[in-house]
Amino acid sequence: MTGGTVFEPEEQIESLDAASCARLLGSTQFGRLAVVAEGKPKIIVLNHAVIGQDVLFRTSPEAFLVGATEGEATLEAVYEVDSAFPVGRSGWSVIAAGRVGREQDEKRIAAALSRVGPWANGDRDVVLCLTVEELTGRRVGPL
Repeated sequence: MTGGTVFEPEEQIESLDAASCARLLGSTQFGRLAVVAEGKPKIIVLNHAVIGQDVLFRTSPEAFLVGATEGEATLEAVYEVDSAFPVGRSGWSVIAAGRVGREQDEKRIAAALSRVGPWANGDRDVVLCLTVEELTGRRVGPL
């Protein structure tokens, strides 16, 4: 096609409200937890369950996060989940920001152990909790 115009749909970036962010976070199984450790960024892929407004994870006793959250220690963290559709040039991303530490409530630990099936082999029975302080998201796609 010579001299023709190629139609490019107009794209829109839209902020998501808290309810949409919570729904999308709860609809996913895994995401990326980002923390700063020893002055360097660290990103860990984890699967999760949303319980109340918090995000719970299972991990191994030898995991970096277990050592970093010993006792009542917590780390500032962000957890990101997303979905992308390259063919349609659309997708969304949700970021839950807060503090991650050891879950102490036995009922929530039991719920996390039953709802979060680890993908990796080995013992994954330490439950961590991201206490969400801020939940934001965006969607991009054609109008």
